[in-house]
Amino acid sequence: MTVYKSLAMIAAGGLALVAMPASAQTITNGFTFAVANDGAGSPNGNHYHSNTGGSFGNPAGKAEVGMYSTEVVRGLSEYNLTGLTSSPTAFVTFDVYKAGGLFSGVNDTPFTGPITIYAYQGNNLEDISDFQAAAVATIGTFNVSPGSTPVGSIFSFDITSVFNQAIANNWNSLGIRLQANSLTASQAWTFQDFRLTSNNQTTGGAVPEPATWAMMLLGFGAIGGTLRRRSVTTRVRYA
Repeated sequence: MTVYKSLAMIAAGGLALVAMPASAQTITNGFTFAVANDGAGSPNGNHYHSNTGGSFGNPAGKAEVGMYSTEVVRGLSEYNLTGLTSSPTAFVTFDVYKAGGLFSGVNDTPFTGPITIYAYQGNNLEDISDFQAAAVATIGTFNVSPGSTPVGSIFSFDITSVFNQAIANNWNSLGIRLQANSLTASQAWTFQDFRLTSNNQTTGGAVPEPATWAMMLLGFGAIGGTLRRRSVTTRVRYA
């Protein structure tokens, strides 16, 4: 019996060792929400579509991307960098929650086309102004379509340079924004489970393009370590 027990303990220990890398692959989880403009072509955000307050009964933690009628909707996720150090690899990773938007019967039709991911300086808050926050880099672009992007697909994008630069500049938060490039009225996609990982977790049906660091827009030096002061405002949708 002692031999069998020893073997069982060794086997259990082996399974634990195998499981350890999987848990270690997550650097930190994201704080995710969605913001829309007023539908009149404004470049600024106007109200939430997903937030911790559950606007319109929508679940929290969802990044809706596309349009609600004529409103442009963008998905956002911020990562608390407090206590984190530079990493040899870092990826922004997220899953497809729904082929469609958060409003059943209005924008639950998915579109076919590209979505671009931008990085900005965050503050670990749900801010409506994150809709138009100045981007420091273009992370990459991926294409979605109802026929080739199954619900549950996982996308990962290499953000090692951006992540390490944010750490070097003593940022307390790194923001990621998803924007649809070709907008079609009342069509959208919704994503969830945003996290920073140390490995590429992209699955079948998800084919991201390489990250383009040459697309640095404002540069980290220009923004530096000064946090944007943005007030969190909420709004009740107009009738």
